[in-house]
Amino acid sequence: MSLLPPWLGLGTEQKQALPRLWQQLIDEPATISAVVEDMALSSERIQGWGVTLILPRPVVGELQLDREPEAFLTRRVYQALLDGRFRPMTDREIGLENAAGELTMVILHFSARQYGPGNPYGHSLIAAANDTYRTFHDGYNLRAIYYETNAVDQYAAGPSGFLRRRFVNEADLTPLPLELRPAYFGLTRAEAWQQLPGPPTRNSFEHQPPLFCFSASQRRLLWFALFDESDEALMPALDVSVHGLKKLWRGIYERIEDRMPSFFGEAGGGDDGKRGPEKRRQVMAYVRQRLEELRPWTPG
Repeated sequence: MSLLPPWLGLGTEQKQALPRLWQQLIDEPATISAVVEDMALSSERIQGWGVTLILPRPVVGELQLDREPEAFLTRRVYQALLDGRFRPMTDREIGLENAAGELTMVILHFSARQYGPGNPYGHSLIAAANDTYRTFHDGYNLRAIYYETNAVDQYAAGPSGFLRRRFVNEADLTPLPLELRPAYFGLTRAEAWQQLPGPPTRNSFEHQPPLFCFSASQRRLLWFALFDESDEALMPALDVSVHGLKKLWRGIYERIEDRMPSFFGEAGGGDDGKRGPEKRRQVMAYVRQRLEELRPWTPG
């Protein structure tokens, strides 16, 4: 809560309701949320935090994201979720829009404890946030991504690849102090392809279709394993037994060998105690490079 940006303009009731909403959203496939954590600190290690939501096309149109939306967009999205006026997209719904190249994201907010030009530690947080952005946002077949921030923190949005947009009520915001004045940014696929590769937002539009099209449960296992979680940590996270976890890994190996028989090389064949760890190492090395394998993909 201490990292919740003040420019959101949330009321007391909204702030009180948000922790409950986040508990509901955190395991939704449409929610992308990550923290920047400095493990060298003895306390208050969480130094940065961001929340992105994948939005269905009707909501994108209703909010006028492709044109000039009203300011305090994030506040309205949170309230609509609290009121039940729209629900997060399912894995299948995301997969359909992803395969069709119609996926739209909105970064609801990003904040860091130290931020601003001329702050070396703040710059290191932005660098870490850009690395985290890649892990959580790359691999989708994006149509557009939009970002609401504030007029003070916006200095990092342009170098990240975003282009400045306008709110329909932009003139009404000028009396607000800069730290409380929302600013709107976005990038579409057409705009991204006019930029050279480099900025993390622009790079997130690079995409190739997944080769293996893993199931939702297999993708979930691979996502958790991406962070080097042990089997002991994976089982409760996936709500499976030792047998269930082995079955998931076996299904992943079989799907890969079915689509690409030469993938495992000498480690191919049966999944005995010697081959299993080597196969897992090869799979994880592959998906770290090809993050599209971790994203929903459902051709129409």
